[in-house]
Amino acid sequence: MLRADDAAGTMIAERLEGLQGRAQAFAGYSAPENLTGEIKRFSPDIVLVIDAIDLGVEPGEVRVIELDEIGGVSFSTHMLPLKIIIEYLRQETGAEVVLLGIQVSSIEFMQKMTEAVRATVDAIVDSLEALLV
Repeated sequence: MLRADDAAGTMIAERLEGLQGRAQAFAGYSAPENLTGEIKRFSPDIVLVIDAIDLGVEPGEVRVIELDEIGGVSFSTHMLPLKIIIEYLRQETGAEVVLLGIQVSSIEFMQKMTEAVRATVDAIVDSLEALLV
């Protein structure tokens, strides 16, 4: 991955891509807005957006971020701000959209993901697989 822990959400989506039936995973990379059409066609009841963030807590810590909090935390770079994407998905799909943030330790260019964040990625994948399979 290009920026160490910044790849956490993408890695989770890639590992869950094989899900069938009532859930589907989409890897948004740096332009998640490109997936809004596919998400709308899937017609979900709930959209879980997972992104690497900086809340100033322990690396790998996970938090649900409310829409009104998005401006107060530092997010990884995307082509379009996540707040706009989340508001759009809520309006267009009628789905509940939940933002799950994973605290980063490093977003240095061309570095590997840190162990703390990798452990969190593994735990989230295991939990979602258990819930959705």
